[in-house]
Amino acid sequence: MDCKEAVAQLYLYLDGEVLTSEERKEIEEHLRLCRKCCQKFEFERNLMNLVKAKCLDIPVPQTFIHKIESVIASF
Repeated sequence: MDCKEAVAQLYLYLDGEVLTSEERKEIEEHLRLCRKCCQKFEFERNLMNLVKAKCLDIPVPQTFIHKIESVIASF
C-alpha cells in the first residue's frame, strides 16, 4: 500500500467502517513504516476525538435533522 491509497482510506479506517481485516492490516503496516502518513492519521484521529468531546453537549437543531432526513429520503 502506498501513501495515496492509505490516505484515501483514512476516514474509513478511523471510523472503523467498511474495511476488510486485510485492508486494516495493510493500512496499519503502512502507518508503521511511513512517518508522514502516521502523523497525518494521528492528527486526524486527535481532531476527531476533540470534536467528539467538545460537541457532546451541543444539541443538534431539529431543522438540521429534518434537512438530513429529507436528503436521505430523496435517494
